[in-house]
Amino acid sequence: MVDRKTMQSRLENMEHAAEEILQQDSAFYEVLLALKSEIDDDPAVQAKVGELRTAGRSVFNSFVPHVKIRVRTQEGIFALPKPTQVASAATSGEARLIQQLKDAASAVIRKSKCYRELDALVNQVVGASDRFEGIASQIEREGHDVLICLDLSTYAQVQATALAPKETRQMNLLTSRQEPALKFSHSDRAFLAGLKIKIDAEPLGI
Repeated sequence: MVDRKTMQSRLENMEHAAEEILQQDSAFYEVLLALKSEIDDDPAVQAKVGELRTAGRSVFNSFVPHVKIRVRTQEGIFALPKPTQVASAATSGEARLIQQLKDAASAVIRKSKCYRELDALVNQVVGASDRFEGIASQIEREGHDVLICLDLSTYAQVQATALAPKETRQMNLLTSRQEPALKFSHSDRAFLAGLKIKIDAEPLGI
């Protein structure tokens, strides 16, 4: 019988080890940035972002990846619970737009060559971590399978905060620009700081 508390501790350690080593890999970051640009430039994504901003919502294109580790045993799949998210007070129409934005971003990801490159890089880079491999090998010796999944579901974060007229004009430019300027949230900056990459753009609030 699998000790659930022990398994949870192992999963937490493996996920931390995986994300730490990915933060140090410049090739992973470059492909991730290329994928983000593909999503930002997608007409369906831009349309939904524009509709949400017209409705008075602030949309931040945060794109910090998370590595999710699952362990397959004879008793089933073990995974860490998803972090609790605070739900925003959205109307039914806004909730529909938010879901449509997420669906549009997911459609771009599924078709992107960059995503397949990221998936390959994750397995390659994470496999080079002695800390990760030490735990994974122990689990596999016990007869279980370790599954690595790259979670890119945090593309868009939506807030109800109303923007001042000047800020609204600045944000609307992002949906019609020919050369999109990248914007980074505080989480993005923390991720990039781990890569020792300096960001000149102004930070976005979360």
